[in-house]
Parts: sequence; C-alpha cells; structure tokens
Amino acid sequence: MPFPVTRLTAFVCCSLFSGLLFLSSAAAEDWPTWRKDARRTATTDEQLANDLHLQWRRQLKPLKPAWPEDPRIQFDAHYEPVIAGQTLFVSSSRNDSVSAFDLKTGQQQWQYFANGPVRFAPLVAGKNVYFSADDGCFYCLNAADGKLNWKFQAAPNARKALANERLSSVWPIRGGAVLSEGKIYFTCGVWPFEGTFLYTLNAETGEAVSKPEHEIKTLTDVTPQGYLVKNENKLLIPCGRSVAACLDLKTDQFITHKYGNRVTNYHVSSVGPYIFHGGSSFRMDTSQDLGVDARFPVLTEEIVYFGRAGNVVAYDLKNLKTVESKDRRGKVVKKKVLNQLWSLPIPPQQKLPQAEWEAWVKAHPVQLDLKAGNRLYGHQGEMIFALDLAKDGKAADISWTQSITGTPATMIAANGALVVVTEAGDLLCFGGKPMKPLTFSAQKRELSAQQDAWTEKTSQLLSLTQPGAGYGLVLGTGSGRLLEELIDQSKLTLIAVEPDAQKVATLRTKYDAAGLLGTRVVIHQGNPLTFELPAYMAELIVSEDLSALGGSLNADTWKTVYKSLRPYGGTSCLNLGETEYVQLATTVEEKRLPRAELKQAEGFTLLTRVGALPGSANWTHEYGDASNTLMSRDELVKAPLGVLWFGGPAGHGDLFYNRHDWGPSMAVIEGRMFLQGPGKLTAVDVYTGRILWMIPLEETPEDSPGRRGQSYDGKLVGHHFIALEDSIYLVTSQNTCVRLDPATGKTLAEMTLPHADDRWGRIRIHEDLLLTSVFRTSKKIGEKYGLLPLELVALNRHTGEVIWTHKAQMSFPVVSLSGDRIYVYDGALENFYGDWKRRGKIPNALAERFIKAIDLKTGKLIWEHQTDVVGTWLSYSDQKDVMLVTNRDGISAFRGKDGSELWKKYSTGQGFRGHPETLWDKVIIWNDRILDQRGPGLSYDLETGEPILRTNPITGKPIPWEFTKAGHHCNYAIASPHLMTFRASSAGFCDIDSANTSRLEGFRTGCRNSLVPANGVLNSPNMAHGCSCGYSLFTSLALTHVPDSEVWSYSALAMNAKEDQVQQLGVNLGAPGDRQAVNGTLWLDYPSVGGSSPVVSLKLSGADLEYYHKHSSFVEEGDLKWVAASGVEGAAALSVTLSPVSTPERSYTVRLYFLEPQDLKPGERVFDVSLQGKPVLPELDVVKAAGGANRAIVREFKGVRCSTSLQVDLTAIKGRTLLSGVEIVVQD
Repeated sequence: MPFPVTRLTAFVCCSLFSGLLFLSSAAAEDWPTWRKDARRTATTDEQLANDLHLQWRRQLKPLKPAWPEDPRIQFDAHYEPVIAGQTLFVSSSRNDSVSAFDLKTGQQQWQYFANGPVRFAPLVAGKNVYFSADDGCFYCLNAADGKLNWKFQAAPNARKALANERLSSVWPIRGGAVLSEGKIYFTCGVWPFEGTFLYTLNAETGEAVSKPEHEIKTLTDVTPQGYLVKNENKLLIPCGRSVAACLDLKTDQFITHKYGNRVTNYHVSSVGPYIFHGGSSFRMDTSQDLGVDARFPVLTEEIVYFGRAGNVVAYDLKNLKTVESKDRRGKVVKKKVLNQLWSLPIPPQQKLPQAEWEAWVKAHPVQLDLKAGNRLYGHQGEMIFALDLAKDGKAADISWTQSITGTPATMIAANGALVVVTEAGDLLCFGGKPMKPLTFSAQKRELSAQQDAWTEKTSQLLSLTQPGAGYGLVLGTGSGRLLEELIDQSKLTLIAVEPDAQKVATLRTKYDAAGLLGTRVVIHQGNPLTFELPAYMAELIVSEDLSALGGSLNADTWKTVYKSLRPYGGTSCLNLGETEYVQLATTVEEKRLPRAELKQAEGFTLLTRVGALPGSANWTHEYGDASNTLMSRDELVKAPLGVLWFGGPAGHGDLFYNRHDWGPSMAVIEGRMFLQGPGKLTAVDVYTGRILWMIPLEETPEDSPGRRGQSYDGKLVGHHFIALEDSIYLVTSQNTCVRLDPATGKTLAEMTLPHADDRWGRIRIHEDLLLTSVFRTSKKIGEKYGLLPLELVALNRHTGEVIWTHKAQMSFPVVSLSGDRIYVYDGALENFYGDWKRRGKIPNALAERFIKAIDLKTGKLIWEHQTDVVGTWLSYSDQKDVMLVTNRDGISAFRGKDGSELWKKYSTGQGFRGHPETLWDKVIIWNDRILDQRGPGLSYDLETGEPILRTNPITGKPIPWEFTKAGHHCNYAIASPHLMTFRASSAGFCDIDSANTSRLEGFRTGCRNSLVPANGVLNSPNMAHGCSCGYSLFTSLALTHVPDSEVWSYSALAMNAKEDQVQQLGVNLGAPGDRQAVNGTLWLDYPSVGGSSPVVSLKLSGADLEYYHKHSSFVEEGDLKWVAASGVEGAAALSVTLSPVSTPERSYTVRLYFLEPQDLKPGERVFDVSLQGKPVLPELDVVKAAGGANRAIVREFKGVRCSTSLQVDLTAIKGRTLLSGVEIVVQD
C-alpha cells in the first residue's frame, strides 16, 4: 500500500558523460566494513546533504541466502556493500565474486572471482580489500585494481562438501571478518564436530600476529554464523540462533552470557557494556537481560535507535530507570531497565482504517539502517526516509522521504553518498546534486550457438549415460566446448575443476555474463585429483582434457574419480586411449572399485557405479523393518563421522511437520529419502540433498488411525507409509492405499479394503504380501476406546487382492512380522495411541490379553497364550527366533516358534531426562542382544535375559555393557551395526563396541528419531523444524564415515577407587573429551571437561599450567594426531595412580606423546623427561626431533617398573616444558 510521497522513476541513460560531479560532505568518512565499524554501530559522523537525489542505479542479480529455511541466519540474504574513498565494493554469493564500482558514476572498475560463494561483506583497510569465501580461504586484494595480494587457506585441508547447494569447503568461513587495531579476526567452519576455528591475521601481510595459541583457536562447541564484533577487549562471535560467544582477548577465556535465545539471530552489535543480538538486549557488566527487542539497532555511546512496528524509537543507554516487580513468591524485586526517550511513527498514519494500517505495518515494519551526523536513515515498505535529531537526542522529526522502485533491504552512507540496496539486488546511489540518474541494467549475454564435433560427441555421451538433473563433474575443461554443450543439452548442474588459471578466469567471465555462473555452472581452479571432491555426488563425470588430471592415469586416479560417482548408476564417460583403458580395466578386474561396471561404446569408456554401496542397507518401515527391530543393517555408517552435504531445499521447513507433531519417520531406499510433511511427500537424494520430486497429499483429521504421537491440535498427523525398491505404499485420506513409483512419485495402483467403513491402519510388507491392521469400533470393548485395530488383512501388494483376514479377540495394538509368521499382542489398551496424554505411563487394559503367532501365508493361528503383560511394544528377532513384548515396567521374551516364555525382567525404564512418553517402552533388537534404551542403558542377551558383559578398557575386568546420554532429549534411539543414534541435547550417538557416547554439536534431531543410518550415510533431515530453541542450525544434512575426523566422547564407565587397578590407560592432556583408540586404550581427557568419565587418580603439578587444544586436522605428521593436538605447558610432574593399594611392582609399557604447538625453531624449547625418577629423554627438543612444529612424536619405553603409581617428571632447560599425552599398558 503506497504512501503519498514522491516516487522516483529510474530510466536508462544511453551514454555516460564525463565530468560527473558527486557532492560530498566536508567531513566525509568511509564505510569500510559491515555496519561501519568493529562494534557494528551503523553510525558515521558524516552529515549528508539535506536533499538527496538519485545519481545512479545498478541492477545486480538477486542473492539466494545460504539458509533460506531459517530467517534467523540469513546474513547473506542481500548485498552488503562497503565504501572507501570513491569506490564501492560489493561481494556476491551468487557468482562467487567481489566487485568494485565507481561511487560517482556506478561504473564497474574490476571484479575478482573466488573458489566459492562470497557471503560476507568485504572489509577495506588502507590499500587492501579483504574478504572470505565458502572455499575456506581468506583473500587480500589490491583495492585499486582487484589483483590478488595474498590468499590464506583457513580450512585445515582441502576436503569438500555440498553446502547449501554449492560446492564448498567442509569448513566455509561463516564468521564475518572484523578489523581492529591492525588485526583481522574471523572464524572458519560451521560444524563443531568437524572443527570451528578463530583466526587472527595481520591486516597487511596475512601472517598470524597474536600469541601463537591465538593464531588458530579451536572453538569447542561454537557454531559461527554472522559478522564478528569487537568491543574493546571483547570479541563477540555470533552463533546463528544461539547466544553469541564472547572471548576476552586479554585472558583468552570465553565469558558465558545468559540471555534469551529464542529471538537471537546472526545480527550482533555492541557498545559500552551492551550487546544487542537479534531481539535480545543484554548488559555484560551486570549480566542482565534487558528485555528490549532492539532489532537492527543503530548505536551511539548514549542512545540506541531502532525500528519497532511502525515507529522509530530511542532508548537511553546512560540513564537507566528503576522498575519494581514481584517474583513468583510475591517479593518485590527492583531492577534497572533501559529508559525510552521517544517514539515516532513513520510515516504519520494517513486516512487508513486502523485494522488496515496495523496489517500493513505488520507486513512492513520500520527498519532503521544508519545514523549519519545528526540524521537517522531507515526504510519502510518501498519508502526510504530521514529523521533529524534534536540536539539533546530526546526528539526527532521526519525531514525527508523518498519512494523507490523495489523494496529496500539496507543502506549505507559514506563520502557524500547514500547507497540503498534492494531485496531484488539493485544498488541505488543518492547524492546531493540533482541530475538525470544513470541506470545500469543487468546484462545477460546469450551463449553463441555453435555446431562442431563436440555438439555430436556430447549428444552421444548423454545418450549413453542418460543423466538426470543432478550434478555433473567436468575434470579438465580443455577448449570449454564440452562444458558449453553439457549446459545446452543436459539438465545437470555442472562443476568444472581446471588447473589452468587463465582458462578458469575466461570461463568464469563468460558464464557470469550469461547469467549462469553460480547457478547452473561453476568453475573451480585446482587439480581434480587433489581437489577432494565429495563422495557419491556425480551422476556424470567427463573430461575434455585428461591431462588436467596430471601424470599417468593409474589405479589411484581411478579410485579418486570413482569415489565421486553416485551409487545406483553414476557414470564416468571418457575418451581413453588403449593404455589408459587397460589400466582402468585392470583396476576394475582387481576389484579395487567395488561394484564397478566397465564397457566401451561409440568411442567412449563408461565406468559405472552399479547398485548399492557394498555393506549399505535400506530403511523401509517407520521402525526400520516389519519386525520393529529399530535396527538398520547398514555397516558403512560408523564413527568418526564427517559431513557429506548440508542445507539446500531438503532442509526447508515446508517439507516437515512441526517436531512436536511427531510426524512419520523417513524411509530410505536406493539413494532416495522419502519425507512426509504438511500436505506433501518429498523424495530427496541422500547423497546430495537434492529434491528429486514432490507430490501433494490431502490431509483430513484422523487420516491414519494407529499412529502413535501427540495430539496438540486434535489429530495425529501424517499417513502410514513404507517404501521398497519398486514401490512406495501410502495410506491416503480417501481411505485407500496407493502404490507409488519411487523414482517419480507417480501413482501406479490404488487398493481398497473389503468393507468401505473400515479404516486402514499401520501397514507392513513381507515379500509379496501387504499386511494392514483394520480399524473400526468394537461393540464388545465399547466406544470409550474409540477406533481399534480389530482385524488383520493381507493383500497381494501388486494387485490389491485380499489373500486372507484374521480377526482379533480384542484388538491388535502392536504387530511384528518376519519370515513366515506374524506376532501380535491381542488386547484392549485405553488411549494407547495418545502417548503424549499418557506421559509414558502404561495404559489401562482389559483383562483379556493374549500373545499370538499367525501364519503369514494363510492367516491361520499358529499358537496363542494368555498373558498378564500389558504390551505397548512388540518386536521380533529373526536371527534368534525371539519375540519381545515390553512396556515401561518390564521386558518379556518368548520363543517365536511356539510362544514359550524364555524370560521376564521387571525393570522400570528410568529414561535419561527426556520426554518419557516416547522412550519408556521401546527396546532395540541388535543382532543377538537387546539394547535397552528405556534407561538405564543396559544390554541383555535375547535368549536368556542375562546382562551383556564387556571388558573394562582400563582394568581389564568384565563389566555390564552400559551407555548413557546427557542433556534434554525427546526421541527414541535406533541402532546399526556400529552406532546407536539419538538426541542428547544436540544430535548424538553411541559407539556400540565401546559404549562411548559422542555429540554432534550444532544441531538437534527431531522428536521422532531423524538420525537414520541407511544407504551408506547417516541421514539427518530437519525433523526438528518448528523448535524455537537456540540451537545454531536447523537444517538437513548427511554424514559419512571419515576416518581422520575427530570424535570425542563420554560414557557410563566408572572406576572403583578402592579396588580397581589400571591395566591400560591413556591420559590426553587438554583434550575436549574421551576417545578410545584402535588398540583399545581409552584416552581420558584431563582436566575432565567432555562429560561423565571414569575417575582416575591423577596429579599434575607445575607453575602456571597452561592447557591448549588445536584441532587434529592441523597436525601435519605423526600417530594419534588427536592425542598430540592438545597438551599442557609448564608441567613439572605427572603422577598417575595405578593401584589404590600397595601391590608388587609390575612392568608397564609407557608411551609419551609430544607436539610443538607454536611456531618455534630448534633449540627454543628444550627439557628433560624422567620416568619413575630415571632420565629417559635428556634435552628433548620436540621441534628438532619431529622435524618441525605441528608434528607429533611418540617415545615408547618398555619394562617401566611400577607399583602404585607412575611418575613422569619434566624439567625445563630452555622455555617451558610440554606434554600431550601418556599411555600406560601393563606387560605382565
């Protein structure tokens, strides 16, 4: 709804005229960084002209934010320019560039392309322009001509991932740089479990300048997302939705601030003692949450200005007022709060009905953008405005308004200019001189049509490979014609990797002019073989110039190429000579490329990854399979884990029910993940996160009787569904079951029940039979129980023909099937499906209760037994022929073939501090045992019920297997051969072999388990959607096994201080958690910071002990890098108690781990090391011994005689002592 203000219409000026004058203030200032300065105040002393006129308008292409699914972390939703002198600099995540424009004329001066999206505003200092990119690098350019001064790789290695639909470093730079006192601070990395890092660089050279431990500071549990802020000695690191981390630069310690995190976002600014973070305001010196929603504030030392609804408001930062309130006990409490100075509506309400005005303001709130001199500038709707401030700051008046074409997103002011950025990507420059404005329209230069040999070759290879609309890799661009033809003839998103810098520059310029760079095609500079492309991503791999791969095409070359082929048909199509073909054929014949198929056709060599990844498995039913085992058979997913892809459309909230709705779980079949959300079913590529298809689903109340969950809104959401290789079966709102094509989502068939009034319940499939429970009301049981599953119906899953039916004596609330039998609990349970209402309590049940087995082929009863058990969960082990019936209070096991009771265990589920209604009845069948996730986390033998034992890794004694998890959680666990996954505050998992629990910090899972190991990846769709908690990221992602990644853990393991003797132990000094090594040594963190852990008596002495920890990916060489990466400086002695009582001496093998974390030279740190008082390493110089810093060395000593303790002494000769870890292994 427009307001009656002057509208400015832009037009194209046919030619530029020289001598264009730009009016600037006598007190002109630059705007060199985001929001003007290091504190992000958005305030400049420069006074702009009273009347501003459009000088020029430049149309850039709109940006696509990294996180469109979450407005709270859209730091890159629009352009954020900066100004230095008469040049405007702007970065682009769309085409991976930084560009410079003449502030006077709008003419482009230069453009520089990075190797990934540039999501944050550049930073200008002196003659340099600095910026970061998702490629994990930090750049410094010459401001005058855009030439590269230096490039600093912040990412610890070259590993790549698909991040937010773009090829990126696993460690993109998402902590926007801040400059202060000649130092640049920025962060690298997004996922704490992969490592996030704080860097400090010299603004001139790019060299690290802080104390060595500040060069690269590992940020444990910090998820940087947003522009860093420096306020005096405080460095604030925005963490997206979470509370900003605050580092005291004087002490190098983090300060914990507690303020409301439900309205926080990427936007942080600070002045004096105040932090303004999204909708939260906080005073650091008093630790007070001020409760003022000051979004996008403009700050001075005395006043904070911001927009609120339709007004601009001002609050006093110096003179707070005291207010009184009563606490919950009625006691009067006084506290200081900010004092509002004034509020001014923008613009004045004019002839609008109140309801219309309020609706318009809600959709178009006022946003304040900056303060220039004594004037505030902001926008609302399509209008920009200025307010003149009274000298005392206690009032303001509207002095200027201007309507523009487009919706303003932000504004900056510098050197006489006001620059407005629109949401659509336009830059508008206003100045003090009236003139005919210049307009630079977005140009799109069409690619010239060519017909040559590559036209036909490309057509042939596409015909042979039949790729879809996924990702294609071009490894070596050659002339560029193959790439161009693939753009023209295919639907692939193309990623080219080319080592020749000049070719890369030419192709980037060409495709940027065509409007394709960053959307349809990207060109990266690098060696394709060392570029570390993600696994499984490409439907098609081609090359116009194989010499770009460098050297001979040997087996390692083909393993690298093959790694990136997508399972289920990804194909490499290359022109190979005879020698290259023979080498590839030999590699395939030697089975070095699992499930590879090789053939030649029409002059091409086709290498195809056929079928599934060996060792992977599907996830077909909601609880894993028709037997309700809650176990995936996928053997590939194991710790350590690293990201394969994250973000993109697969993370958008529209795909998911609210997490509290407890919608259906996913199914994962042959590289496709199927997700239900409000009114839709979506198929996602598990290897790239790409949306494959989406179909609408009609929803009505009580669509799927038999679904267990909550009913906040009076219904249980979602439809029963399962997925197989050839079909998806889904119960519809029309009371039918449709069979869908997994590849397209198209309906193949529709099935109905014999009686129209019956309702489909939960469905299961075994071979060609589709089994469903049928819901209707029961006269025998009564309407109080509502719809109940009174009958089982088996249909031919292909034709819909009814094969048999079987009626319950009461009802069939829980069913499991496997092999040739169906197992049921036959009873009537009150409000069984309302888990939320019952809060985990066992439902009331009628007295008639049975367990039964039914013949799967005929529907005839095999056996039945009356039982006193109230069964709320039923599962079956085909491996051991054991049926389990469980509830909150116990577990009962029966032999499947005859129903004989094997054992019964009364054990009330304790939970792990979570929502019990989803936890306390389900147990996991893991091979030959039970994993009791009801809490405590014990394990039992399926056939005997006896506790499963394991060996205590420290004492060597047999102990019960037990896991634990810490932090709020609300879903059930599931398992795979290696892991048990769940929520433990953040996402988490237990390594089943070691029983150690690890966190995947940075995100949480859904209230239904959304960490599913299947198809070779750990699938984690955004089923936490709707949560307003302060977790940093809400998105979808996938993880795979990455052996070199870090994994830290905690456990339920305990030591008996009066009896236990140490047989094998590692002490990992300065580590963030425990970790078990391949040789069985459990390395304990000291000091203990990573969670519950065995307590071993240990004493470390020394003056001014200083612990350090760097990410192990920065360790250049050595064994157990994750041990060497942390340590302690200044230690004099380390004593480890091996036995609580005096024992005869025994021989131990002792290994000492060292690494020099600082950039020292040989001779700068030297010390002696003794064991049990005997010198073992005189004059140890770690740098000299390792051949440099950041290299691990291990020194082993056998036959060290110890009784009750081990003593390690360190004596400094030059510098301070240093020690990373001590490993102790008994020999006899």
